[in-house]
Amino acid sequence: MAMLAATARATKRVLIVDDDLSIVRVLQDALGLFRHEHTYAAQTAADGAEGLAALERGQFDLVLLDMYMPRMTGLELLTEMRRRGLQTPVLMLTGNEDSRSAASALASGIFAYVPKPFDLQQLEVLVSLAAASRSVSAA
Repeated sequence: MAMLAATARATKRVLIVDDDLSIVRVLQDALGLFRHEHTYAAQTAADGAEGLAALERGQFDLVLLDMYMPRMTGLELLTEMRRRGLQTPVLMLTGNEDSRSAASALASGIFAYVPKPFDLQQLEVLVSLAAASRSVSAA
C-alpha cells in the first residue's frame, strides 16, 4: 500500500502587482520553480488600484509590487496598505534608479528593494525570507 508523503508543502499566497505582462509572467514562472519548504499560489493585478482591490478581497503572505504603474503607483499602494494596517511583506520592484523613491519605499516598511532586471537567485532568497517572515509574525 502506497503511503502519502507526510511532508506536504504549505502554500503561500503571493500577489504580483505590475503593469508589464512579461514581468508578471517571469515572476509567476519563477515562483513555480523555487524549491522552498512551501509552494506559491500567485494572483496578479495590473496596477495599484487592482492590487488594493485584491488585498481587500483576501489575505496574502507576500506582495511583489512594481514601483511605477498607471492609476496608482506602487508607493501609493504601499502607503495605503500601511494606513489600513496591512503588514504583509512587500518586495518593491523597479527598473528605475530613483534613490528618493527607494528611500520612501524603505521608510514605508518594505521587506526589500529589488531592481529590474531581476537576479533570479537573489529574488528566490528574498521571496523565501519574506514568506518566512510572515510565518513568524503570524504565529
